[in-house]
Amino acid sequence: MISVGALILGFASYAFMVLSVFRLLRVNYFNPIVKLFATYLEPISKTLFFFLPPLFAAIAFSLVLKFSSFYLAYSSGYETLTLFYISVIDVINSAFRILFYSVIGSVVLSWVAPGNNHPLLQIIEEVSAGVLDPIRRFMPPMGGLDFTPIIGLLILNLINTSFIQIIRSLL
Repeated sequence: MISVGALILGFASYAFMVLSVFRLLRVNYFNPIVKLFATYLEPISKTLFFFLPPLFAAIAFSLVLKFSSFYLAYSSGYETLTLFYISVIDVINSAFRILFYSVIGSVVLSWVAPGNNHPLLQIIEEVSAGVLDPIRRFMPPMGGLDFTPIIGLLILNLINTSFIQIIRSLL
């Protein structure tokens, strides 16, 4: 029963991390999927962390849920501070995974279904555009080939591993 509770808390943590990515990249609020996340999840995080802006409240609530999940699952084997560090690493890693797979999804969608109006596909395009647009400003076009997804994926992996190494050094 404890593992089911830990699993539910872990999924809820991912949902709040997705909400924070939407807030960070300012994804279109009028998209029905984004509106669903904002309508049902944001009041929960803003109630608990009323003193924080919505972006930081969603991140903090995601961290609390992830820590609670790890505490339920592994409280007998690890110290509380170690579980907190592992939760921070997992939340950061989750955010970068969402961004990473959005870029990969955008590349695949550009081949399979370019210009599709489905709300989920629009979210993937907007999230990947939020990641790749700063790179596109510095990279000139290469005759019809777009190398920004490759560079974006490399930069995301570099930043992710750097953050994780910094936090691991604190342990």
